[in-house]
Amino acid sequence: MGVSALTVALPHTEDFELKNQLRIAQGSGQLSRTDRSTRRPSQRIEKIVWPVISAVVVLATACHEPPPQRETRVGYTEREWTDPTRTAWNDETEWPIPAAIWYPAVDDAIEEPFVIGPPGLPFLLRGWIARDAPPASTPTRLPLILLSHGTGGSRSDLYWLAEKLVQDGYVVVAVTHHGNSIQSDDLTAQGFFLFWERAREMTALLDHILQDNEFGPRIDRTRIGAAGFSLGGNTMALLAGGRLDIEAYYEHCQGAEADAADCEPPPESPFRVDDLERLIENNPRVRASIKSANDDWREERIRAVYVIAPAALVAMGQSGAAQIKVPLRVAVGDADTMAPLATNARPLAESAPQADLWVLSGVDHYTFLGPCGWAGKMVMGEVCAESQELPRSQVLERVAADASAFFDRTLR
Repeated sequence: MGVSALTVALPHTEDFELKNQLRIAQGSGQLSRTDRSTRRPSQRIEKIVWPVISAVVVLATACHEPPPQRETRVGYTEREWTDPTRTAWNDETEWPIPAAIWYPAVDDAIEEPFVIGPPGLPFLLRGWIARDAPPASTPTRLPLILLSHGTGGSRSDLYWLAEKLVQDGYVVVAVTHHGNSIQSDDLTAQGFFLFWERAREMTALLDHILQDNEFGPRIDRTRIGAAGFSLGGNTMALLAGGRLDIEAYYEHCQGAEADAADCEPPPESPFRVDDLERLIENNPRVRASIKSANDDWREERIRAVYVIAPAALVAMGQSGAAQIKVPLRVAVGDADTMAPLATNARPLAESAPQADLWVLSGVDHYTFLGPCGWAGKMVMGEVCAESQELPRSQVLERVAADASAFFDRTLR
């Protein structure tokens, strides 16, 4: 339902051994199996695989692409905020709001590649950033865009959209949703199943960025928009005023016409439906959350929403989507099997009064996650596969430009 599944193999940390990654890759079938004719397969890996990998690492490190030529340097920083009004799913600590912020940086800021993976082993490519660079001085306050990732993803997933928006004069902030990111160590069934809780996180995120000493004074509070991918598209539809009908959704998923793509946990989820059933039986906090699912999650400060390959919208339905009163743009690929067009993007766009739909030919769900590094392609070929006729970079460039133009029109 929208996540860079490479993060199963490599979360965003620096201390993972290459050998462990190769074992994972070999076990998944992405790397060729050891020759059965040898008596010592470990020796064969050491003597044949390692020299090849080492040579590629050296070559890749030596041949870094030059930084992009652009007028505005992209600053990037992170915040580890919390929501003090509620506890995390562990019932012990405050609810975490880990945020990433992209912004126009000073002219002499030095941009470097943002790569997730050990040195020399690029699993996920996250563009070019000037980490913690001073913000540029601007004559006026800048509009703000909030971002929400898909199931299992993280705050950096929509970097390609954030960088374009910064080029066009926006500040952008994203959150890693609690319990719903494979890159974090706090995975919970609640984080995957109780997806309406994400809306509260986005409101807390907005409160924090507006109160931030460095960025709050730079933001035009009358020009705030939001964008989300996959389940993040659902989140933003809720913030735009969409209403869930969770009872109708559960009933639909138990019927004969239920589609696995709309009703079963996505591939990124380590949890199954029976995990949710146990929580409902044993956890009063989960039961209370489900009772609140149909509440109004509208965030009045958000004036326009752009959603990309939105998912789980069967839970909203056309009557719920009709409650959305702000401008809405929906972008989706016609080859999407994870969040099918017919049950998600199309009914949303047809029901929301100020919505329009853009269907991209030949584009699938994972295209919107951005390019993978060569190491990522080795481990998760299906997620990272690219069409020769339609490279991901070209699709993302078009969508980012479309989103920026949409916000320019609607946040004047």
